[in-house]
Amino acid sequence: MPHILLHICLYIGVNYDLIFADNGKSSLGNSGIRRRTQMNSRTLTGWLLIGGPIVMWAGFMTMFPALGNVDWSDASEMLSAAGENAGIMKAAISVATLGMLIVAAGFAGLNHSMSGGSGAHYMRAGLLVYVIGATVVIGESALTIGMAEAASGGNQAVAEALYGAAHAIGSAGEATRFLGMAVIGFAIYTQKNLHMVLGCLMFLIGLIGVGLSVCVYQSDFMIIAYIGMTIVVIATGILVVRAKE
Repeated sequence: MPHILLHICLYIGVNYDLIFADNGKSSLGNSGIRRRTQMNSRTLTGWLLIGGPIVMWAGFMTMFPALGNVDWSDASEMLSAAGENAGIMKAAISVATLGMLIVAAGFAGLNHSMSGGSGAHYMRAGLLVYVIGATVVIGESALTIGMAEAASGGNQAVAEALYGAAHAIGSAGEATRFLGMAVIGFAIYTQKNLHMVLGCLMFLIGLIGVGLSVCVYQSDFMIIAYIGMTIVVIATGILVVRAKE
């Protein structure tokens, strides 16, 4: 599954114009059609960036009430709560993962729209790093689901092993994903295709996310990075939708 995601997202990023844009060779191709196609492509990119974080939080907000005030860094407490809510965790994590993929697709569209600009190389690098991080996070999600199912079946040894593995790769994956977002923010700042303040904020929040993921992953402080990411990604989507041709 993770390697399939990587190939799909990279394919979308490289071939976005072939998928969503008119290549100008059609007999029906004219400037009006191309403008409408570009507008539709831009609108799609914007709505992906707006909808992705919303879908992701919908998954999280389904899971958190079910788990209660559980300490994610406490293995025994986490395994007990996960075992009692394995079904909810499986569905919620799957929805949250879908939201992350939607954001990746939105960044792929943004990458296409920035091609040929001064920040294009940074954007392409940021997208690659973000997708690699997202792929690792999907691995963490799979391990967490496996942990919940093992805990619900009473197999504590397997559940503990999966918990440890999920924590280890999750920290690295989120740090990589936030690093990719920081590079994307720098690309926006460099190219100035969107407001420079947005690029600066995305860069700053990305770096904060990297630091928190490395130092205090699975602590409550991570919510700062996640909320910050949500705000800047949705703001990016809104600005993309409202951008003039």
